[in-house]
Amino acid sequence: MQVNPYPAEFLTTNSNSTSKEIIGQIKTIDHAINSGKIFNDSLFQGKLGLSLYHYSSFEYTGSEEHIQRGRNYLDEVFCKFNESGSSLLNPSLSNGLGGFMSLLNYLTKKQYIYQDLLEFEEIDKFLLKQALHQVEHDFNDYLHGAFGVLNYFIDRLPDPAIQLHAECLIEAILRKVVHTKQGSFIRNYFVSKEETSEINLSLSHGQTGFILVLLKAFEEGLLFEQLHDTIRSMISLLLKQTMPTDPENNRHSIFPNTVHEATREKTYNNRMGWCYGDLNQAFLLYKAGTSFGIKQYLEIADLIGASSLDRLDISSTMCVDAQFCHGAAGIAAMYKSLFTISGHAYYEKASATWIQKCLEFLKRGNINLDYEDREMSLLEGLPGISLVLQDAVYPNKGQWKEFFLIN
Repeated sequence: MQVNPYPAEFLTTNSNSTSKEIIGQIKTIDHAINSGKIFNDSLFQGKLGLSLYHYSSFEYTGSEEHIQRGRNYLDEVFCKFNESGSSLLNPSLSNGLGGFMSLLNYLTKKQYIYQDLLEFEEIDKFLLKQALHQVEHDFNDYLHGAFGVLNYFIDRLPDPAIQLHAECLIEAILRKVVHTKQGSFIRNYFVSKEETSEINLSLSHGQTGFILVLLKAFEEGLLFEQLHDTIRSMISLLLKQTMPTDPENNRHSIFPNTVHEATREKTYNNRMGWCYGDLNQAFLLYKAGTSFGIKQYLEIADLIGASSLDRLDISSTMCVDAQFCHGAAGIAAMYKSLFTISGHAYYEKASATWIQKCLEFLKRGNINLDYEDREMSLLEGLPGISLVLQDAVYPNKGQWKEFFLIN
């Protein structure tokens, strides 16, 4: 593994003037959200996401108006259920019942709503049945498949019935783990079954996300020994995919995006964001190193994270807009989480630098250059951007990042 020495220099800003600029941008975004058009009910694209946005904004600002708006969006989704007109008919975390139940559980635990989740026993059974089917067919995706459901079940603990669901699903997953000489991995696809020939390494669709969810289960004491060995083996395979960087030839990433299962050919780009890239693996290694007490994981995480600090332009990051998924807001959030878990001040400075870049993109109108209809999306639009900005000026108040596995 070839990395740069750390840390790099960062932009210096006046904290007071920057905070005022951020707060002004938050108000502008909030106005745009309140007057925007919402296309569906889902967590990452629609009304459930806006509900989470408003409840989280209340935590940051204390504004009662946010509480009311968050409740209104939730009520609208409930009304669709009562009228049998809901679009949330699949188990997906991103756009289905997995996201609906995850948000209800989150808000119930925080006592923002008083909902007896036992009333949704049939939905929980449906989620388990669907997730088991997905595992059997290698549709394990965190955002769209079985691992989003598993993450919800883990968050429901210590409910005894839900624990049985979680253990049943984990056992099914463990039976499908692929073991090789290099280590272990879990197959996945999210568009085409042909993708199962590729070992995806990302947080959003691949091994990093899978390991983070399994690590949560391990920390809760579920199938302790089996998960310990599987997680260690999956991390072993992940670490064997590192590649030398070559900045002079515009090769900045240490990890590839995917690796072909049979040929071991790697697909590679310089993506740096929440969804893909080296920050994913750095965060995972900090989490696993802390959980397992393995110093080597922490040392490797330091090297990976520090080597990313001087990647600030488009060619070395592929970052061209402000969105959360693979834009400046997501990079800022990743660095903030890396700071929280490691304590290294250079990550906090890096986060501040990417907040500035996020503001610059917003001034240019570059919210999401991939899609024109995602402004109301928590994942790819204004709500996610605003939550990252609020986290910068009102730190340690919101826990919404647990939906993105970086809390």
